[in-house]
Amino acid sequence: MNLLSPEDVREEEYGELYALMNCWWTDTTLNSSAVFSCTETLETDLISGYVSLAIQEDLLGEYFFSICGKDVTLNSGYALHDTTVSTLTANVYACIDSYETKLGNEFDWLWDGGTGILQLIWRPKNDLVKVLTLFIPNEEESQRVEGRVYYKTTEAN
Repeated sequence: MNLLSPEDVREEEYGELYALMNCWWTDTTLNSSAVFSCTETLETDLISGYVSLAIQEDLLGEYFFSICGKDVTLNSGYALHDTTVSTLTANVYACIDSYETKLGNEFDWLWDGGTGILQLIWRPKNDLVKVLTLFIPNEEESQRVEGRVYYKTTEAN
């Protein structure tokens, strides 16, 4: 009998292990809008620079995704996103927030707090769909954890 480890299962479902990030679950006793935040200097084909990814909750209880950083280069294949991110973060730390209002468009993010999984999905025209999956383990003893980033491309439907 060949049993797969949890890591094997994640790689099978989400693609190759792409990067590691330092992540923090927010202390619920603090007055913070962040649910979690992950930060790292990344050097990958898809995204590079000093990058922070976070899910936050607004005053109405709605979640939104934030990508922050300095000198971030995004190569999603979707020119508007790539240019916006690189222009806003050129030589300065800046953030871009996104609410998810309609799934299936050129950029989606999906957050599952129960499993600690954030998926970022880019669907550029005439190109492969790019899926970045961030897995943040739930560690009750420590708020700081190692986030594991997986990456895969798929054909557009």
